[in-house]
Amino acid sequence: MNHIQRYGLLACGFLVGAALSGYVVKRHYCVNSVPEQVQWSQVVRVQNALDKPNLVDVAVIGSGPAGLSAALYASRFARKTVVIEGKNRGGQLMETSYVENWPGFEKILGPEVMEKLHEQAARFHPLFLADTVESIDFSAWPLVIKTNDGLTIHALSVIIATGSSPKKLGAPGEQEYWGRGVTTCAICDAPFYKDEEVVVVGGGDSAVEEAIQLAPYAKKITLLVRGTALRASQVMQSRLAGYPNIVVRYNTSIKQILGDGVHVTGVDIVDAKTQEPSHMRVSGVFLAIGHTPNSALFARDLQVDDAGYIKIAGRSQAASVPGVFAAGDVEDYVYRQAGVAAGNGIKAGIDADRFLTALGIDARMEEALSKNYLTIAQKSGKELPKLETLAAYETALGDGSVPVILDFYTDTCPSCLQMLPILGVVAQEYDGKAKIFKVDAEVADELVKKFLVYRVPCIIVIKNKELAARYNEALGKKELVDLIEQVL
Repeated sequence: MNHIQRYGLLACGFLVGAALSGYVVKRHYCVNSVPEQVQWSQVVRVQNALDKPNLVDVAVIGSGPAGLSAALYASRFARKTVVIEGKNRGGQLMETSYVENWPGFEKILGPEVMEKLHEQAARFHPLFLADTVESIDFSAWPLVIKTNDGLTIHALSVIIATGSSPKKLGAPGEQEYWGRGVTTCAICDAPFYKDEEVVVVGGGDSAVEEAIQLAPYAKKITLLVRGTALRASQVMQSRLAGYPNIVVRYNTSIKQILGDGVHVTGVDIVDAKTQEPSHMRVSGVFLAIGHTPNSALFARDLQVDDAGYIKIAGRSQAASVPGVFAAGDVEDYVYRQAGVAAGNGIKAGIDADRFLTALGIDARMEEALSKNYLTIAQKSGKELPKLETLAAYETALGDGSVPVILDFYTDTCPSCLQMLPILGVVAQEYDGKAKIFKVDAEVADELVKKFLVYRVPCIIVIKNKELAARYNEALGKKELVDLIEQVL
């Protein structure tokens, strides 16, 4: 097996010819080697990239441990690399507290791990985009990526590191009270449950972590475990003993989440052994019941398993389409550890570099392509004014002729902090047409109560002094612009 085959560039064979004017790779696939939806009818010529704008050697989709590790390696190989960070910059580690199994550190905060990774990757100058991928065309080469903010990128290779998202229960009332007592992020939302009683659903490490993060705030936390024992590691279980306000209830499932039309007031539960139903009065329901790979955008064109995890080839990170690699929780259904994700990201970065090398993308070709490489002019936004009191809010409304947008955030919410500079740019563009304020939800108690904020980020839109809309999620630039255009 030659080195080209070893790096997953084909399923059955290649026809290769190299020249600056027309480096050709003709793909010959076995039947069922790629999904039927992808039609590989084109001859791939490196010269096809010469006239493509916004060109990159490596596009990394995702900014968790896998994505940043891939970017570190790809950019260190002097490959033109872009990192499309997504709405949750830093991934799931941003929503954890202390990590004790990150190599080289006895104990370190999850967000600190990601900040160090980001700083290390940034030393080799990849482009970081606070944007999300809207679509990707796998049928042509270079691969065509379109982002939520309207940017079109032509990528010679792609590394998918989109991670996974928390699962939901699917119980009645869950969707109705999402963001109003039902959430998946204790580190973001715990301050809203001071002296309240809450439940955490789940029995693994994540559930125990959520309970511990809630302990300094909530009066009582009940871990609802569906089985007869916790699945969390012994290290995590042993920590529960230090928190008298955390109790564990086994063989218990939620049948319905109840509320008063505004916020969660309780849950109906059932005992798995006796089938006896009962009711618990609680103000918050924190879900920690596992994760689903964020692969829906790619599942039509890449091979995935029944659970949605992207399939990779052998010991590489190569996906079922040449030039596409996957790393982290979007492909790893076995280990699902940050350290493993980082390692697989490193492998993906090396795989992408070798893919480009095999195509003939050397220093001479890089020079020929350089005039078309993606550059981003960084826009400077305005510093958002802060509101902390109801009186200040009333003053900000003025006569009501200009729409007012309130961004409720906390310093512990990664999505919130990522969105603040984007809001600053939007505020600059719509100066005089809309007023955008930031509201620290841990400080502005009057405004939190007025607008019934129980989850961040939370965007409140006021038009003509009336509540026009609310969004309990992170929004990208295009979504924020569309929101403002709708209310103008």
